[in-house]
Amino acid sequence: MFLRRFHPVVLLAGMFAVTWTPVFAADTDRHYQVRAIDAVESCAGLNGALGKAKDEDNWGALYGFSLYTMGYLTGINRLAPNTYDIAGKKNSKTLMVWLEKYCAEHPDDSFDHALYRLTAELYPHRTHASPR
Repeated sequence: MFLRRFHPVVLLAGMFAVTWTPVFAADTDRHYQVRAIDAVESCAGLNGALGKAKDEDNWGALYGFSLYTMGYLTGINRLAPNTYDIAGKKNSKTLMVWLEKYCAEHPDDSFDHALYRLTAELYPHRTHASPR
């Protein structure tokens, strides 16, 4: 048999290395394409949309950010192991308020990076299974 050719310690070390190797969903340089409409590319864009919504009572500018956020989080739910809902018990409004605060503090960040930071914070508190 093929496995008999390897010493058990070597085999265990190899299995351990495979288990602990980080996996990145990107190219070999860890870059990836962000697909977003222009208005949803940056925290500065979110800050501007929030200002417009409050000053002019025009909440339509926030619609793109909300849709993009919900799609992003749905993608995380679909692809992250052992994850039913990355948001756990938080509702959409709470998530958008978190992003509003983050972008106010980091206006030069991309909106994609803001979403990454949000999911990193949410991950430990995610729901693991459907509440069936």
